[in-house]
Amino acid sequence: MADVAQELPGGQQFPPNTIDEAKRQRLLELVRGRAMARPTDLAEDEVMVWPSLVVVEAVCAVVFLLIITALSILVNGPLIDRANPNKTPNPSKAPWYFLNLQELLLHMNAGLAGVIVPTIALVAIAAIPYFDRSPLGVGILGTSAKGRKIIAFTVVYCVILLPAMIFFDELSGRTVFGIGRYLREQLGMPELIYNGILPAIVLVALIFIFVGIIKAIFRPTRRELFIALFTGFVATYVILTISGTAFRGEGQALAWPWDLLQIHH
Repeated sequence: MADVAQELPGGQQFPPNTIDEAKRQRLLELVRGRAMARPTDLAEDEVMVWPSLVVVEAVCAVVFLLIITALSILVNGPLIDRANPNKTPNPSKAPWYFLNLQELLLHMNAGLAGVIVPTIALVAIAAIPYFDRSPLGVGILGTSAKGRKIIAFTVVYCVILLPAMIFFDELSGRTVFGIGRYLREQLGMPELIYNGILPAIVLVALIFIFVGIIKAIFRPTRRELFIALFTGFVATYVILTISGTAFRGEGQALAWPWDLLQIHH
């Protein structure tokens, strides 16, 4: 169809292109778009919460309930006498989820081990999403093959290093491998120096050394570096909890787990 100019009152005319543009604008409509945050369309891989997830959780809950019930019937818990305010148990231990902090209390100042270190660790974990905002690899263990290698390396690193540090610090009388004793006895330093600042320096130095090793071996991305640090935190939490639970006897001295059974009985 040929373009025809539209005549207005007074003899004015709109050019043909203007008429086509007006028609084109009347044909516009709103359409539903896709969120840019999703890297791919995963609709075909999605499943419903019910029954796919809820049934699995319910079965797991029943299985664990049966296991706990069977253990409570077949195994006699190592209970001791009723609480006696005139006789404090030795060792006197916190609940298991605080035994990692109780283990730290043996090696450094109480304020540092019980307040400063856990507060900094929790704040650092909460800050990870603000520094690692990439949607790639979310929900995948280790994000990549290199990430899984970093996880394995970090676990082995912590399993070897932390028990060795606990053992040698115990041999030195819990004085940071004897350095604290030298600062206290030879230089007359105050308790804040040898039991507070010195352990803090050791902790920070070990973290920087660990990060340097990870960078030198794996050349990690930011995501993989955070994976290494978080894995180190979890491994440290578990190792310190095991040490405080199963390897601390009378006077919080190191002991074998089978020696602790005599205390409970």
